[in-house]
Order: sequence, then C-alpha cells, then structure tokens
Amino acid sequence: MNTMQRVSLVLLFLTSLMASAQVEKNWNRFSIETGYGYVNPSKLYGNQFDKSDLSGFNHFDIGVRYMISEEIGLKLNYGRDSFSKDDAGVTFNSINISGVYNVGSLFNLNYATNERVGLLGRVGVGVTFAKPESISDNERIGTATIGLTPQVKLSERISLYGDLAYAFRFKQHYGFDGVLLNSDYNSEVGKTTVFSLGLMFYIGDKDRHADWY
Repeated sequence: MNTMQRVSLVLLFLTSLMASAQVEKNWNRFSIETGYGYVNPSKLYGNQFDKSDLSGFNHFDIGVRYMISEEIGLKLNYGRDSFSKDDAGVTFNSINISGVYNVGSLFNLNYATNERVGLLGRVGVGVTFAKPESISDNERIGTATIGLTPQVKLSERISLYGDLAYAFRFKQHYGFDGVLLNSDYNSEVGKTTVFSLGLMFYIGDKDRHADWY
C-alpha cells in the first residue's frame, strides 16, 4: 500500500467519523485556517552553513478544522517550508492530519477572558514531500507534529492565532542544505520548529463556533 492509498484511507475514516458525529448543536464546527511564519531547522546541514542561513520567514500553511465536540476536533492541513542559500537547500511540502484539543477549556479561558482568548493543542502525523536542490526527484518522509495555538477572537467569524509547532521528519536522507547526509544512504531524524501567525475563519449558519461556546 503506497502513501497516497494510506492517506485516502485515513481521509475516508475521518469523513465517516464526521458524518457519524452530525448531531445538531448550537455552534459551528468548521473553520478554515491559514498562517505564515518563521521556520528553524535542526543541525542537518554542512559546516559551510550557519542555522541563520537556512532559517527564515519561509513557512506557509492552510488547513481545515472540524470540531466533533467543544473540546475535541480534527484538522487536515497543507504546509510549505523552504530552506535555501546560494543555490543549495530543500523545499518541504507536507500534508498532516491532527487531533485537536481545546486546552483552554481546562483552564476556563473562555469564562476568564470573556470569550476573547483561547488555546488549542494538537498532535498529528503525515507525509512530507522533500525536494532537495541537489536531485531532480522528491523524497517522501514520514512526519509527526505537536503544536500549541493561542487564539484571540476578533469577531464571531474570525480569530487571530499564533502557533508554535515542532515537527519530526523521520528517515530524512537529505539535509536542509539539500545535500545527501550519508554516502551509504543512512537516514536521520530531522526536526523543524515553526513560529507563525494567521487567521481562523469560522464557517456555518450558527452564531458561534465551538471554540467560543
């Protein structure tokens, strides 16, 4: 079973789960989220580079989130990270599926801040398609991500968010400079940290979203 088949099966499972959860509620379930930010790689690159050479505001992501309840949800997102310096580097295109938990509900943030500040956490898995500058093909890398997302509600339809995410890239054969890490093709675990800002757009015919109910 190839990667796309696995992703299709997971998406089918999530669709079935969301369909089974369609109980009428007084809040909206869906949001579209997009952000831009700073990405910082781990030390998987040659000595001719410093981390500052490959770090930068080169992260973009967009995703769809579905809240099964006021506390628990699912998120599907696409992210792009670029590392480049002097014709060397690599570009990551990632697809991730995450479980989301409303961490703010543990601290009654909605009540304490008059429904203005929230906090979401997530853990996810996915696949990254890496395009090193040194080869003409893509490398597929399994990915695991953990993230924490503070929110500020601007209106019942829009929230501003900040996001801190840490990703593990399993079996990475090419470094962040796009160069093969080992001549015998042994893999290593790459890590990236992302700090981003973005907007959440709430979708539905109800007055409020699950985040703020």
